[in-house]
Amino acid sequence: MAEITETTNGADAPQVVEASPTAQVNDIPQANAPQGNGNGTAAKPAVLIVGGLGYIGRWLALYLHQNNLASEVRLVDKVLPQLAFLAEDFSEACSPDKFMQADAGREQSLERIFTPKTAAQYDYVFNCGGETRYSQDDSVYVLRSVDLTVTLARECARRRTPAYVEFSTGMVYKPPSSSTISGGGSTETAAIKPWLRLARSKLVAEEELGNIAKEFRENGRGELRYTILRLPHVYGDYDVGFLARGLCMARVYQSKGDEMKWLYGRDLRVNTVHVLDVTAAAWLAAGWAARGGARDLERKETHSDRIFNIVDDGDTSQGDIASLVGAIFETPTGFQNTLVSAFAKLNLDHVVDEVNDEVLQPWADLLREHGITRPGPIGPFMEKELLRDCHLCLNNTKAKRTLGWAPGQGREKLSKEAIEGVVRSYKRMGWWP
Repeated sequence: MAEITETTNGADAPQVVEASPTAQVNDIPQANAPQGNGNGTAAKPAVLIVGGLGYIGRWLALYLHQNNLASEVRLVDKVLPQLAFLAEDFSEACSPDKFMQADAGREQSLERIFTPKTAAQYDYVFNCGGETRYSQDDSVYVLRSVDLTVTLARECARRRTPAYVEFSTGMVYKPPSSSTISGGGSTETAAIKPWLRLARSKLVAEEELGNIAKEFRENGRGELRYTILRLPHVYGDYDVGFLARGLCMARVYQSKGDEMKWLYGRDLRVNTVHVLDVTAAAWLAAGWAARGGARDLERKETHSDRIFNIVDDGDTSQGDIASLVGAIFETPTGFQNTLVSAFAKLNLDHVVDEVNDEVLQPWADLLREHGITRPGPIGPFMEKELLRDCHLCLNNTKAKRTLGWAPGQGREKLSKEAIEGVVRSYKRMGWWP
């Protein structure tokens, strides 16, 4: 076992929501015609999405469905659809006939998971699974993320699956210097120094992919054609991650009439990418891997050749988010002074407890006042690991040059319209007070 998404919460069943496609759902990127299945034919590939009901997994399923890209799609998840807070937008893309409840990290489940209904084999395997919660023990990340990656990768190598796509995080990079930030952010060959437990596990998983590919290449018993997408903070309709926390906190401060103050300064980079652009990049990356990936290089291929940063062009900072949130909620925002920020660095446990004491009860009061008795998977609870004075700043040049990827029109940077769309999606689900 190695050492050091999306695990979806299964609390209450979601409320029934009327179909109300949003502008963002209707703006699903239009993919190019299928590029073959990696076996030298033009047939549409059969696709397996592990963690298929997680945040990225469900949007990837919708992308495939609306673009009619796959001959067959299977979504594997440990969580049942009834407990995954699925919006009506996903009813067809994540329909019961495409879903299989299984733990893909268990070897005894693999034969059932990897046996398609009609296709000879799955051509593209996307690993959208794993533990996405912060501040977990290393053993949790190993069990739910690293072991999952190793199990899937070995099975794909054994079956010679044409393409395997792993989702990772940009938090594996050493926080960049000011010169690196001004130069466009960390590239795929930048220094590595994970600054979250989750990121450490993602790096271990990445390294295991390289080891497995080398092992099967040398023993001749298979082949692992993999690629890795390193992501910043992913947002979009029904977001339950980084942005969701900030929006819920802003709603609390709005209700109290208080100023919302941020730590560490407005220049702290917290780069972003829209989930629709992640799905488009994943499809392009799978096609790239299936066609042989980096084999056409005039030098020996390296592990970093298979890695791509997927990030928008906005170079999002705390100051950008504070300005947007202030405008949307019509509430004052600001930043703590240097002394307070320095104290926070040394006393994070105390600071996090204080922040949560300030916002959790008012959030519960807002839910009660608005008659929300079955809350969704969003809230203002702040994790200690998120309050780190570390830049998340990525360079997307390689993905644009090699994959032909770019953020969609109107999504080049985080915008007021996009955030307002996220809040509207919460209201449709009955999550927003």
